[in-house]
Parts: sequence; structure tokens; C-alpha cells
Amino acid sequence: MNLKLNIDSLVSIARHEAESRERTRQVSDPPFHFRHWMKAAAMAVVLTVSGLTSNAAPITVPNASFESPSSPTQTSSNPNIATGWVFNVKGGSAYGTAAISSNFASTGTSSGNNYAFINNDYPGVTDTITSAASLGTISGLTTYTLTLAIGNRTGTGLYHDPGNVSFSLLANGVAFATKTVNSGTVPDGTFEDFTLTYTTPSSGSIDGENLEVQLASLPETGSAYQPGFDNIRLSTTPVPVPEPQTWAILGIGVLALWLAEAVTKSVKRD
Repeated sequence: MNLKLNIDSLVSIARHEAESRERTRQVSDPPFHFRHWMKAAAMAVVLTVSGLTSNAAPITVPNASFESPSSPTQTSSNPNIATGWVFNVKGGSAYGTAAISSNFASTGTSSGNNYAFINNDYPGVTDTITSAASLGTISGLTTYTLTLAIGNRTGTGLYHDPGNVSFSLLANGVAFATKTVNSGTVPDGTFEDFTLTYTTPSSGSIDGENLEVQLASLPETGSAYQPGFDNIRLSTTPVPVPEPQTWAILGIGVLALWLAEAVTKSVKRD
């Protein structure tokens, strides 16, 4: 009996001590909701500032889907066969425009009725299609996004695979950004989109230069290829630059977040 009473007393004392410590902690420890309110407010400021965005603005690319001329036409000598574009194809190979419905089982990401093609059958050369006129001048702190559909003709054998191709952004005729697409990437009988994204620095040698787009059929490797190009899309997005007062708000938000974390860690140590 005495043993039971002693145990009950010890339990009572321990419970009382625990309750006393809990009351002390609750007085010194900022309420749970207050600490998390501080964190939430700080994070809201940080996310608001970091979430500054600008809308993309499309750039018009003349004859972007190669619908002019309206009837499919090919040549081996007329570099201006497609309105708004200049072909540079070597070795007397054929190039021009062709009907999507004649050579593809699916339109995929193509647009309109026609697409541009190059018969890449002359060894060791790069053949290109370049926009004939400037698409505007290049600006600093701007993200340029170039998207196009690359086609892989239905079937097998000569002129059915696109081979290795690339597409580039040019500044006065010189590439400053290029994306390469290897042969075998595009599924047979359809078109698939590929995108090149490049952000210009705040200043540099390409600022103010004329912007152009170039599509290329890279040197063939033991076979004859025919890449298809279609649905050219180009847009720009200015990089948002926070104003001085915005930087100040960001600093306050970061400081509030640090203070909230410091209070929490201090309470945990106690």
C-alpha cells in the first residue's frame, strides 16, 4: 500500500513538473499561428518579387508555313523559290516546297498545306534556308524563343529520313544560338516541334543587330536525306528587372523570413 502511495506521489510530482514546464514554454514561445504567419508573410513578399514576369510577344515570320507559292514547287537553281526565304543548297541538289498530304501520314505539329524541304544528297556540305529580311533588331535582356516543326517523311530509304538538322538565331547573318536535332529523333510519317531558347545579356556585340532565322540540313552521312521544315514561330519575352523599391521590399521579406526562423530555432533550443 505504502509502495503504491509513493509511486502515485512520484507520478503526481512528475505530472505537475511537466505541466509547469509547458505553461512556461507557452508564455515564452510565440504562438504557433503567429510564427507561421510571420513565415507566410515573408514568403509572400519573396514570391511576389520573384514572380515578376513579362508576357511573350510574337514576332511575325513571313511565310512561316511555306504556303507561298501555293502550289508545291521545287528547283535546283532558284534560291528565292519560297517567298520570304533564301535557300543555299550546294551540289545541284533539289529543294523547294512540297505537299504535306503527299508525304506524311500525320500532320503532327505542321501548319497549312505545304512544307519546305532540302534534298541533302551532296557529301560534306551544310544546306540552309534563311529568312530573307530582318525580323527586327536584337535587344538586351530579352528571351528569344524559336519553335519549328521538323518532318520525317513516311517510308524508308533515300530521302525519307530528315538526317541531322539544326536551326539558329542569327545576328547580321552570324549564328548566336543553335539547336541540333539528330536523325531518328522525329517519328516516321509526322512532324514534331522543337524549341530553341536564348536570353541575351544586358549588353553585348549583338545588341541592335538584325535578327534572322536559319534552318539547316547538316552534312549527310552515307545516305540521302530530306528534312521537312514547317510552322516557324518566334517570340520575345523581356527579362523583368525589379525597380529599387522592389528590391527594398524583397530585402524586408527576406529579413522577416530570417527572423521567423531565428525565433523558431531559439525556442527549440530552450
